Amino acid sequence: MIAVFAKCTVVKGKEKEFLDLAHNLAQKSREENANISYDVLCEKDKSLNEFYFLEKWQDKKALDLHMQTEHFVKTIEAVNKIIDGELEIHLYENV
Repeated sequence: MIAVFAKCTVVKGKEKEFLDLAHNLAQKSREENANISYDVLCEKDKSLNEFYFLEKWQDKKALDLHMQTEHFVKTIEAVNKIIDGELEIHLYENV
């Protein structure tokens, strides 16, 4: 199993647009065979424009395939236009 934890800061005023994109991506990603879970999160009682993705995939190959899907590519292109800076991405695996 491989887990992805990604953080992004959305340009103020673009939060709803981001959440629409992120929720659509999460829904389509959950339909992929090798997806274990896919969540969009925010830190309770903190900044309203910082969001996180928490994903679990069966293995690295599954994640690589996911990153080539049309829904992923198009969403990331759109998200990159409304975030401040870059996505901060961390990969984790079971030990």
